[in-house]
Amino acid sequence: MSALTGASLYCSRSSLGKLHQENVRAHAKCSRRPTERLCASAHVTSVEPEPTLFSIGAEKLLSLPPVYALALKQARKKICDRGHQLGIDFQAEVAKLRQAADWDAELHAAQDPDLQLPAYFKAKFHAYSQGNLSWEAALEASVISQFVHASVMDPEGKIMSAKGDADLRSSYSAKLRTLMQQAGVKQDIKQIVDLGCSTGLSSLELNRAFPQAQITAVELSPYFLAVAKFAQRQRQDSSNAEPITFCHAAAEQTQLPDCSQDLVSACLVFHELPQSAAKEVMQEAHRILRPGGALAIMEMNPQSPYFQRRLSNPFAYAAFRSTEPFLLDYMSLDLGQLAKSAGFSHASEMDSTPSHKTFLACKK
Repeated sequence: MSALTGASLYCSRSSLGKLHQENVRAHAKCSRRPTERLCASAHVTSVEPEPTLFSIGAEKLLSLPPVYALALKQARKKICDRGHQLGIDFQAEVAKLRQAADWDAELHAAQDPDLQLPAYFKAKFHAYSQGNLSWEAALEASVISQFVHASVMDPEGKIMSAKGDADLRSSYSAKLRTLMQQAGVKQDIKQIVDLGCSTGLSSLELNRAFPQAQITAVELSPYFLAVAKFAQRQRQDSSNAEPITFCHAAAEQTQLPDCSQDLVSACLVFHELPQSAAKEVMQEAHRILRPGGALAIMEMNPQSPYFQRRLSNPFAYAAFRSTEPFLLDYMSLDLGQLAKSAGFSHASEMDSTPSHKTFLACKK
């Protein structure tokens, strides 16, 4: 480490500590805007946090290359450390998958060469220099999901389980069923779109929850899509074909027919979108849904005590924010109002884990 880099990191830590103190004071005074509820049965009253002195200052610090590099390194180290604690050999698992296929051929088969990627999708998501447009990110995604979500069911975020990711996804399905019943949405779902399906984990959960449905799984990264399609071939044969079709497309422009779907699902997608893209995705969901259909979103809950603790810790926030380029966009996003603007007539939400929520919007 050079003297300049070392000094920069020292200054960044000192500054973050001071900003943390300012944040604690500012947080109590922070004005907050409740999300507009579109139905009386709304289970949770959402409150979108406004930027604080801490978050604004942290953003400025993260714009400094040495600070950003340190935050990325810390975030990635924490993820890998969790793998060791769970007894999972991260490097071995990824190496095994890397050697399992001709990935250049898989990419060629999965990719739509005419698809234009939006500029926001080229951001450095999740501590990868090429973001979601790399083999490193795609080959590690399913394993890292186990690490990131290992403690998701513990309110304190301390007790870890290798089943954390599966529990997160099944809790989403359970809350989704409850919200659909409360809203009077039909349970006999035949056609589902899984927006931003990544390597297919969310699609598999939808298949488990709605085994009678045909699922169109949409993903913008051809690398993630190639891994999803390869994994599907490993799971199935001619006697147990999955009702899941993976497609290379953008969530905001699926190319699906109008009024063709019963359910549109987006798991952990909206926090990776700028607000302009979130608006377009909401409008696209409304377009492709049949009357009486529903949009379901599973996302981080910025109002949860777990999330608030992370935001109030300067080092945890810096590490987290360094991996999520559009985190502040998401934190100030009003899903209820966005749904109303897109034409949805009913919206409600429930906590699905101590740090996540399930949101439902219905189309007349």
